[in-house]
Amino acid sequence: MKKDFEIISMLAWRNVWRNKRRTILTLCTIVVGCAMIILLNAFAKGGHDQMIEDATGLVMGHIHIHEKGYWENKTIDYAFEADESIEKALSSNTHIRAYCKRIMCDALIAKGGTTKGVMIQGVEPVCEKQVCGLHKCIIKGRYLSDSDSTHAVIGATLAENLKVDVGNTIAIISQGFDGSIAAEHLTIAGIFKSGNPEYDKFLLQMPLKQADETFSMMGYIHAYVIKASRIDNIDAITSSLSKKLQNNVEVLGWDRLMPELVQFIIMDDVSGYLFDLMLFLVVAFGILNTIQMSVYERTRELGIMKAVGTTPGQIVALVILETFFITVIGVLLGVALGAGISYYFTVHPIDYSQYSEEIAVWGITTTIFPATVTIANTVVTAVLTMIVSLLFCIFPARRASKLHPVEAIRHI
Repeated sequence: MKKDFEIISMLAWRNVWRNKRRTILTLCTIVVGCAMIILLNAFAKGGHDQMIEDATGLVMGHIHIHEKGYWENKTIDYAFEADESIEKALSSNTHIRAYCKRIMCDALIAKGGTTKGVMIQGVEPVCEKQVCGLHKCIIKGRYLSDSDSTHAVIGATLAENLKVDVGNTIAIISQGFDGSIAAEHLTIAGIFKSGNPEYDKFLLQMPLKQADETFSMMGYIHAYVIKASRIDNIDAITSSLSKKLQNNVEVLGWDRLMPELVQFIIMDDVSGYLFDLMLFLVVAFGILNTIQMSVYERTRELGIMKAVGTTPGQIVALVILETFFITVIGVLLGVALGAGISYYFTVHPIDYSQYSEEIAVWGITTTIFPATVTIANTVVTAVLTMIVSLLFCIFPARRASKLHPVEAIRHI
C-alpha cells in the first residue's frame, strides 16, 4: 500500500510538470489570488483598527466604567464614588496604558444674548492627555493644566456661534448632583478643532476639581476612561474588570459605546468577504480548468493504466495529488508574497497627508492608512484555498476514475 502511494505520488509530481506552461499559469493564478486576499484583508484590518483609533482617540477612549444605567440615560444622577479598589484594578492590569476620571453632564452656555446647549466634561488635564488626544487639536490658546480653576476649552464651531475668543468669559448653568442649581463663569483658555462636528459644536472641557465644586459632585464621578495598550486587548480588559469590580458599575468597550461604528465595520467586512469569495472562485476555476485539460489530454494514458489494473481509487488519488501539489506550491508562494507586501505596509503605512485639508471636510483627522497582517488571516487564507481547490478537483477526478479502458485507449 505504501509503495503504491509512493508510485502514485511520483506520477502525480511528474504530471504536474508535464505541461510547464499551463502549470506556471495556474500557479500564477493561485499566487496572485492568495496574495490579494491576504493584502486586502490586511488593509481591511488595519483600516478598521485605524478607524477605531480615530473614533476613540480624541475624546471617547477605548473603555468606560460607568454607574449602571448612565450610558442609556446620560444624566448627572448616575454617578459613583471614585474608589481605590477600582483604581487598583486598573493600575494592576498590564493591558491598560492609561486611565482618567471624568465628570460629564449637559448644560447651557451663555455669552451676551446667545445661549447654547453643551456637553461638559470635567477632566484631569495631565491624565486626559495620556488617554485622549483632544489637546493636539488646539488651534488657539492652550489646553487645560492642573493649575487651572475656572478655565475651559471649547470647540471652534461653538466659539464661532457664541462669538467668543480666547480670554473671554462665558457662563454655564445646569443642575447639580444634589439637585441644586449649578452655575459658573469660565474663562476660555483654548479653542480646539477636532474635525468631528459633534465635538466642535457641543463639547466643553473644564478641570475636574472645578467641575466637582461647580456641580456639587462631592467626590463622585461619572466615568473612568481607559486607553488600552492595543485594540486587540480591549475585550480581555473589559472581561477582567467586569469580574473584579462591584455590581453597581458596568464596563463598556468601544463596541458598546459606539454601536454605529460596529455596524459599519460589519457591513464592510461582509463586502470584503464577498470579494474574497470571488477571488477564491477564480483560483478554484483556474485549477479546475488545468486538471480537466490534464485529464482530457491523458485519456488514453489513463485508459491504459486502468487496463493494467490501476483501480478507480488510485486514479482519483492521482488527480487529487496533482491538484494538491500545484495548490501547495501556489499557496506557499502566495502567502509569502501577500504577507511580505502586507508587512511592508505595516511598517510603511500609506501616507496621504498631502490631502489632509481635503479629507478634513469629511471629519477624517488621520492621514495614515496602515495594513495589519495577522497569522489568523494568513492561515485561514491558505487553508481555504487548499480546501476550495481540492473540492473543485473532485469532478475531474471522478470523471477520470469512471473511464472505460477500451474507449479511453481508442481516444485520440
